[in-house]
Amino acid sequence: MAEKAYLKHAWIILFVVGLVQIVSGVPALLGMEDPTVATRTIGMTFGELEESNPEFSNLVAFFLRAGGTLFIGMGVFIVAISYTAYRRGEKWAWYTLWFLPVWFLASAANVSSIGATSFEIIAISFFLILTLLGLLLPYRKFFPKKS
Repeated sequence: MAEKAYLKHAWIILFVVGLVQIVSGVPALLGMEDPTVATRTIGMTFGELEESNPEFSNLVAFFLRAGGTLFIGMGVFIVAISYTAYRRGEKWAWYTLWFLPVWFLASAANVSSIGATSFEIIAISFFLILTLLGLLLPYRKFFPKKS
C-alpha cells in the first residue's frame, strides 16, 4: 500500500519552519533590531540607549547579533534534520524536533514578559501549530502499529 501523502510529506512543514528561522535570523545578525523591543524592555529607544550608555548598547547589539547567529544555526539544523533523517522516518529525528514546540512555547513566555504584541503572539502560535502538525501527522510513520 502506498504511503499516505500527509505521512510522506509532513517533513516539508518542518523544513519550511527551518527556512523561516534562517531568514528571520538575518536581520538580527546584521544589527537591524526591532525598535519596539528596546522600548518595551528598557523604556527607551535603542538610539537613546546608545546615547546614554554606549558601552551597554554595544553589549546589547552584540547579544542581538548573537541571537541572529543562533536563529540561523538553529534553522540550518532544522532544515538538515527534516530533509534527511526525519524524512526517512528515523525516530531520533522525531524526538529531536520536539524541541521546536517547546522552543515556541518558551518564546511566547519570553515575549509575554515584555508585553508581546498581537503580531508576535499570532506568529508564535502559528509556528507552534505548524510544528505540532509536522510532528503529529506522520506519527504512524515513526511508530507503526504492531500486528
